[in-house]
Amino acid sequence: MKICAIDQLVNQNFNVIFINALQQFWRDTKAFQCIGKPKKQNLLLFLNGCKITYTDKNNQTFVAYSGDVVYTPIGSEYKVQLSDFHDSNSHTIGINFLLLDDLGEAIALSNDIQIFHHPKNQSLPLLFQKVLHYDVSQSFLKNRILLMEIFLSLSSSKAAENTPEYITKALQYLSEHIEEKTTIAKLSKLSHMSEVYFRKQFKAYMGTTPVEYRNSLRMDRARTYLEYGEISVQEIADMLGYSTISHFIKEFKLRYGCPPLQYRKRNGTTDGRILS
Repeated sequence: MKICAIDQLVNQNFNVIFINALQQFWRDTKAFQCIGKPKKQNLLLFLNGCKITYTDKNNQTFVAYSGDVVYTPIGSEYKVQLSDFHDSNSHTIGINFLLLDDLGEAIALSNDIQIFHHPKNQSLPLLFQKVLHYDVSQSFLKNRILLMEIFLSLSSSKAAENTPEYITKALQYLSEHIEEKTTIAKLSKLSHMSEVYFRKQFKAYMGTTPVEYRNSLRMDRARTYLEYGEISVQEIADMLGYSTISHFIKEFKLRYGCPPLQYRKRNGTTDGRILS
């Protein structure tokens, strides 16, 4: 099995071959365990109004709280205790998934349980809800795009743990307003610093300029739409804020070495389905 940390995964080529979501309220069952029965899929779990304590087979303990996202890798074994329920609507939403690299090898995001404490992206709960509620017979392509959005959000949150808050605010704004022509003046104001100092600090922490970072976000999003969606190149260009389709095609070709339609033909996946 291949290990690829989530902040590296978003820059890798991989295939999603399984997605299944489940909401649980845990009114009767407050504990379960899979010791001796290794997990057959990766799992991302969003907690709403409860606390979960994990104990793995090596007696290592992990604690997650309401608002956290928990990742448990394929092959993991653990015991779980749920507590601190806020009300009768307290629940979890779990997304089981399988990833394969280009050679068909399974991918895990880590060897151990990983907890993303209160990811800053406010759209995460909505993304989990969307994966949960899409019609099973028609949603695989849409759910793959949503899963990519969740990966990107968690990756940004992970990077933000070691990034100053004034840089994090700029990164979050760029991610959530990817279609806008955001100015340096806007970003520096959000970060409470001068434009010159903001440019310097952004380049120091991110290794690139704000404009280059935004372009990279747009290209990564475009690649996801082409690989896992069926929307047209024109629609992608519009969604990502390009003034003309020719500008989008030119930028995409410079980054990936071929036009968008050729990239979709070479890398697109359109035969996936949900397995229950």
